[in-house]
Amino acid sequence: MRGNSVYPQIMIQMLLRGWDYRELAEKAGLSYTSLRRKLLGKTPLYLDDARCLQKAFDCGMSLDELFVRRMSW
Repeated sequence: MRGNSVYPQIMIQMLLRGWDYRELAEKAGLSYTSLRRKLLGKTPLYLDDARCLQKAFDCGMSLDELFVRRMSW
């Protein structure tokens, strides 16, 4: 996984499952290129995309939790 996602919780969820961007894109029904650009903050992440990703993870997290931009440790 090269690049730094602007959504750290997305990266954590991917790591927990052993998924890379391609696998997440496939499970969410999004194109690899589009997903990667969205997660790197290069293009907007729309609500429909966020819901597709939330469904792919099926982790019980709200959109606010899953797409937080900064982690508070």
